[in-house]
Amino acid sequence: MTDLALYGTLRDPDILNIVLGRAEGDLPLTRLLDHRVAMVAGQHFPMIWPEDGADCDIAILQGLDARALARLDFYEAVFGYTRAPISHNGGQVQIYMPPKGGDWPKGGAFDPVTWAQDHGALTRLAAQDIMSSFGIETAEAVALRLPIIRARAQARLRAGDHPTAHETCKNDINIAWQHIVYNGFFNLIDIAVSYPRFDGSLSDPAGRLILDLGEAVTVLPYDPKRDLVLLIEQFRPAAVVQGDPNPWLLETVAGICDAGETYAQTARREAREEAGITLGDLHLVGRYYPSQGAVAQILISYIGLADLAPDYDSTHGLAAEGEDIRAFCLPFAEAFRLVRDTRLSNAPLLLSLMALDRMRAEMGWPSQ
Repeated sequence: MTDLALYGTLRDPDILNIVLGRAEGDLPLTRLLDHRVAMVAGQHFPMIWPEDGADCDIAILQGLDARALARLDFYEAVFGYTRAPISHNGGQVQIYMPPKGGDWPKGGAFDPVTWAQDHGALTRLAAQDIMSSFGIETAEAVALRLPIIRARAQARLRAGDHPTAHETCKNDINIAWQHIVYNGFFNLIDIAVSYPRFDGSLSDPAGRLILDLGEAVTVLPYDPKRDLVLLIEQFRPAAVVQGDPNPWLLETVAGICDAGETYAQTARREAREEAGITLGDLHLVGRYYPSQGAVAQILISYIGLADLAPDYDSTHGLAAEGEDIRAFCLPFAEAFRLVRDTRLSNAPLLLSLMALDRMRAEMGWPSQ
């Protein structure tokens, strides 16, 4: 049996219970000498390091068996931490230390209460996602997906932040079961739900497989002086599966919202990455589900003002994500003709061009 010193996010009782897979009682605090704890600068978790004369709060988790340690080791390894022995009160306990040679920049002091307010809810959801892969995948494989895991968690937290056209009755919904059947860059979730029918009766549990994608932002760059729009073109495997003879689709700039990003920040980042341009003012088109019958995703679409050139035609994308994206400009009239001729198959592009047609009249674009 092993005793473990907890100094950071595992002091949050809900996260500890998720990782252990069981409820753990309150843990008394003690002091660890000659060590300091602080946030990693720019990150959502703390680190610990030896420092003569310093001390920090720790909680001691006693009597851990091999199974509990394996779960804890898996979770911490996703963040690059490994367990090591350390002296405490004349004895020895285990503690999770950051990677050697990582040279992480030290940030502000770690306060568990402040951390829980700022990061706790998202980290708890992410921990559930991470631990669903325990015993199935390596921690290294899960670590590669950590950004999208946190992005999905953020999407769930923001789901109720937007007004809807009608009253909801979520409290009347009964989830019979919900579990992840495939955990990858995108998750596949098996869920069965009973819900109140329009006649007032309760439905039988309706089982569905849902593709969980998180939130994404789309933006159609527009130059109101030159009356130009910027489109992108890229290869889409889903079109191959559909049997489309031309799987290179015309689209808007688009990308998944990273954890910690606002929608506007995502729009501006993706415009740089996919089109090599800088956006000015953003005009909201809408917030919507692209395919709510089977896909858990919200799209937030914008028109983004930009300085565009008629002959702009270049390729962009992140090599790490295997992107090969052509960005090019068209006069608005030519782009909107594609809408009228029903030659576009990308919903955000269709919606954005229709919204831009309305905005041009309302805003007096193109400006002289």
